[in-house]
Amino acid sequence: GHDHEQMVRESEIRNLRNRFLGTMILSLPLLYYMLHMFFHLPMPDFMMTYAPAIQLIMTTPILVLGGMFFSRGILSLIKTRTADMDTMVAVGVGTAYFYSLWVSILIWQGNTTVTMENLYFEVAGFLLTFILLGKYLEAIAKGRTSAAIKKLIGLQAKTALVVKGEQEVEVPISEVKIGDIIIVKPGGKIPVDGEIVFGHSTIDEAMVSGESMPVEKNIGDKVIGATINKSGSFKFKAEKIGSATFLAQVVRLVEEAQGSK
Repeated sequence: GHDHEQMVRESEIRNLRNRFLGTMILSLPLLYYMLHMFFHLPMPDFMMTYAPAIQLIMTTPILVLGGMFFSRGILSLIKTRTADMDTMVAVGVGTAYFYSLWVSILIWQGNTTVTMENLYFEVAGFLLTFILLGKYLEAIAKGRTSAAIKKLIGLQAKTALVVKGEQEVEVPISEVKIGDIIIVKPGGKIPVDGEIVFGHSTIDEAMVSGESMPVEKNIGDKVIGATINKSGSFKFKAEKIGSATFLAQVVRLVEEAQGSK
């Protein structure tokens, strides 16, 4: 039914994409101003006359769209007393923006010691634009990782056939305990990690090793949860359950990689 995690992830990706596109569109005129100074591109007179005001008007919404870096950067300084990536972005962008604002005020007052070349609005604009692009690409990559985690979890068996006295009882995998004797029939998934105590078979371990050929298993050999029994029927003793299984450790490692830079 409803996949809340996917909905939140898609909303975050969409939000970052819109912020990036907005800052990119607003940054392009700033780029033209910079190229005009270097390569003397054609520029209408009114755009030169009101250049500080136009650049200020273009840059301010960019800072609003990238405001999350300022709020998170300041909160990081207050809460942990350490600077992080957001703090550095806030300092870099804020310095370029407020210095350019001060230069603009001097120009409006008729001060001749500063010129258009002393404005750095395009630095503030494009710095936020490129960082938002990076955040957007990172969110897409994390989304793919989340999908991979779901597929890994989906490989796990849902039930296990446990020997209880003289009976074979099918129980949810969450009820399997260490030391339980579990029966695996041909074509069945191995529910947890363990060691074969009776019988032999061949097992498809491609999800673990990538080996396409089934591996022959006999008494005393280890079996891994979520791999598939091929030909024979056997009994094995559960040795690792829950978060201790091989599959759970793979999922945890992928999740940790997802949360890191």
